[in-house]
Amino acid sequence: MNIKAELEHMTLSVESRSALCKKIAIDNSLFQLIQVIQYSNKYRPKGIALLEFYSRNHLAEILNFSEEIIEVSTKISSETEKRYISKLFVKIFEFQYLNNDFSLPQQYLESACEVSFDWLLGNSKTVTKIFAMQALFLLGFEIDWIHPELKAYLEQHLHQGSAGFKSCGAKILKKLK
Repeated sequence: MNIKAELEHMTLSVESRSALCKKIAIDNSLFQLIQVIQYSNKYRPKGIALLEFYSRNHLAEILNFSEEIIEVSTKISSETEKRYISKLFVKIFEFQYLNNDFSLPQQYLESACEVSFDWLLGNSKTVTKIFAMQALFLLGFEIDWIHPELKAYLEQHLHQGSAGFKSCGAKILKKLK
């Protein structure tokens, strides 16, 4: 399968992403998709959107590429890419939190932490901030200084956020107390 050609014709509709996910599963092409995401700026946004969609039914396969996903997160700038990667972060770190036999190296956890804080503190849109906040909460079980920093940030900025930000932030604050 030519992933780049497939991404060229893919739209972000559920039907289009679903059809391409089926092809990837049948052709065993996930590695090719990961390579495109890593090395092609042109196809990266659609590739990341497809990867997040693929993870909904194939998370175990995606977990094998967690380190590559974290590396890619340091290269992206568009809000769409941030949103999808931050959703993937939540899935990856939730899996790690719930499964003692899955553990990412510390350097990747720290890199994901840095990226997530950048998205939370920066000018990212609300949905990206919410997923970054959730990812940081989960990362806080692996990196001990995150929970106090996240708690302090939320206590200081919760009142300024949107309804969604306030709702998610309040839930996380409640868990942190």
